[in-house]
Amino acid sequence: MKKSLLILAAFAIFVGTAAAEKTVESPYSFEYREIAQKLQGPSAPFEKNGCIVFSAELGPRYVGIAFDFENYQIIHPFMRKSTYDENGDHVNTWYFYILEDVPQTNKIYYRMIIDGLWTTDRLNPVQYYDTQTGIHLSELTVQKKVAAATRASVQSGVEATHFVYRGKSGQKVRLAGTFTKWDSWIYELKETAAGLYELDLPLPSGTYYYVYYIGTERFPDRTNHDMAWTDDGRPISKLVVN
Repeated sequence: MKKSLLILAAFAIFVGTAAAEKTVESPYSFEYREIAQKLQGPSAPFEKNGCIVFSAELGPRYVGIAFDFENYQIIHPFMRKSTYDENGDHVNTWYFYILEDVPQTNKIYYRMIIDGLWTTDRLNPVQYYDTQTGIHLSELTVQKKVAAATRASVQSGVEATHFVYRGKSGQKVRLAGTFTKWDSWIYELKETAAGLYELDLPLPSGTYYYVYYIGTERFPDRTNHDMAWTDDGRPISKLVVN
């Protein structure tokens, strides 16, 4: 009996050790993790490796950011980071947010929300006054654009829409929309490079709405910042083909 208990105890230790050593895949991309690791403190927004880094001083309990290309409908929360010197002593703590899906535009307008109050970016001196809404916005000129994005174009006299998804490699990305009656099993994007999925689909002139699927998860096209919302409040992508 004692021998059996010893064997069970040893097995439990082995299983527990194996579970502890199991690698958990990070939800963030390599570029994101590399940028976040090298951040040294709060600063004006800047571009790095195709991403844009925003930051805020420590003090408030919550900091978020909303963008014009999402119609200010989504508030992205900042993360907190601390730095330490070579002796392990605390140096600084601040907030940051990294925008990975940079839209194809020359300027980005955004607002920050700090402890429930909308405001401009205190670390960005460039502002824009929207005369239609009477709201001050923070303005950022984008130097580097994301090349791959969903767009419609005319090729050999035929209107074709080039759908793009950027994410992890080895996935099965499906397309559903008003042009498929929301059936997600008709079209699947092809992985043309590591993490880059593409599909060319001829569509006649008109306005379309669509989403991508991976498994049972549905989500809008992050390379297309023209958005709409369903009756139950779920975001979908909007595409106008002229």
